[in-house]
Amino acid sequence: MKKALTIAMALLLASSALFATGAKEQPAAAAAPATDQSGIPAHKSDLIIGSAADINNLDLQKQQDQINNIVLKTTHQTLVRFTNEGTFVPELATSWEYKDDTHLVFHLDPRAKFNDGTPLTAEDVKFTYDMAMNSYVSSALAGLVSTTVVDEHTVELEIEKYNNEFIASIASVPLSIQSKHAYESGVKDPYYVGSGPYMFDEWVQGEYCRVKKNPNYWRDDPGVSDTITFRPIIEDSSRVIALQNGEIDVCVNPPINELSFLQDDKNITVFERAGSRLFYFAFNVSKAPWDNQKLRQAVACAIDRDSVLQVAVDGKGTPQTTILNRGLWGFYDEMPGFPYDVERAKKLMAEAGYPNGGIKTTLLIANSSPYTNIAQVVQANLKVIGIDVEIQMVDDATLKSTCKAGTQDLYLWRWNEDSKVDFVYRDLFYTGSGSNYHHYSNKRADELTDLVATEKDQDKRMQDGIELQKLLVEECPQVPLYIANLVIAYNKNLKGERLFGGGNHDWSHAYIAK
Repeated sequence: MKKALTIAMALLLASSALFATGAKEQPAAAAAPATDQSGIPAHKSDLIIGSAADINNLDLQKQQDQINNIVLKTTHQTLVRFTNEGTFVPELATSWEYKDDTHLVFHLDPRAKFNDGTPLTAEDVKFTYDMAMNSYVSSALAGLVSTTVVDEHTVELEIEKYNNEFIASIASVPLSIQSKHAYESGVKDPYYVGSGPYMFDEWVQGEYCRVKKNPNYWRDDPGVSDTITFRPIIEDSSRVIALQNGEIDVCVNPPINELSFLQDDKNITVFERAGSRLFYFAFNVSKAPWDNQKLRQAVACAIDRDSVLQVAVDGKGTPQTTILNRGLWGFYDEMPGFPYDVERAKKLMAEAGYPNGGIKTTLLIANSSPYTNIAQVVQANLKVIGIDVEIQMVDDATLKSTCKAGTQDLYLWRWNEDSKVDFVYRDLFYTGSGSNYHHYSNKRADELTDLVATEKDQDKRMQDGIELQKLLVEECPQVPLYIANLVIAYNKNLKGERLFGGGNHDWSHAYIAK
């Protein structure tokens, strides 16, 4: 007989988090008083978000950049949604349950429809997931065998084996449900057809992307702002000035050295909380001399994390010793790691076969802050132990392509994940992963990664996760540096924002109250 699991138990196993499949998440700030029978509060017509990165692709399954996903959160929806409280709640699905370890059934909200007015059904879910399995974001559905339409509002997913984090996977923005009808009708840019409270309006790359309220929105939590405009302002100081002048309502990632000016402005709120984005220094372990573990450990001991944290974010963060993002399930906060110790670094250099140093190498970095500041500290630190570092600055896209090709020596990068540990272990360290820029391979690490994903006994799973973190820190394909705090500045009348520690903010219900 098939063992039926309650939704609560299934989701507890799926992500070791609390799930509320019947409750609605409330926005972070209280709503302003309603001014008409619709209950919509008085508000500024356009909410303008000043971003630190340019939008580059709005085709959901052909991208995975944070800024794109932030825009797409306003226009599209997934079966379940990850909240800023760290739980999962229904979005397009009203409920779900495991029939057994490898079959998961979702029940769709019969009210759901796309912004063109057509119903959203199980056929659209199957269409979306079938398309995703052959797309750029296929790794998000790793383990999915098939998607079967049971009836108009019921879909069954078969997975290869039980996975603790499969629910977390399908909450990924690129797996938002798309319209089969839109693709088959031949409409231009069918990926713009979503079911969210907003719909695409206009995009001028490098200048702005604007979404407008969806007149066919189906839930009882519509957006408030008439339009939301995402305006990339790459230069930090210009973004601050735009906020102070009222040209934008939100300044994402304000420069730390200008926070005092913003804090003195009575019309602006500066918000800060613990973050989840990990900044790290890394090796291409497939390339000599960085295939030498003792040498990598020596470098780890030579880097002064406190100085890095200070120059990068003026101390607004937490030094890091393990490779997992803080706040994720299984985070091991007792990791000794390789603390700053120059004498130990020199001893390890000798054990590695370089008692007198004499190494010349290159450090690849993105040509923006905080990497430029971090690189100078690292360069000075490594010079002390006889490693001469040449800094090479490139744009983000070039850094990614170079690292993927494996032609780099050393590099600086970041990784943000706030819901799924497998997106850290498997993406960054698993043999053959496209995001494994370390080009690292370890059979035991792969085995532990699989165990953390599939082990039902949560105590055993926790021990496997700790062992995996210890192994990866000891192997040292990367040197974790720090977790940056979330710092964001905005118009003091901002309401309805949903802020995430790693920056994956949800603006779909935000507005400026009058």
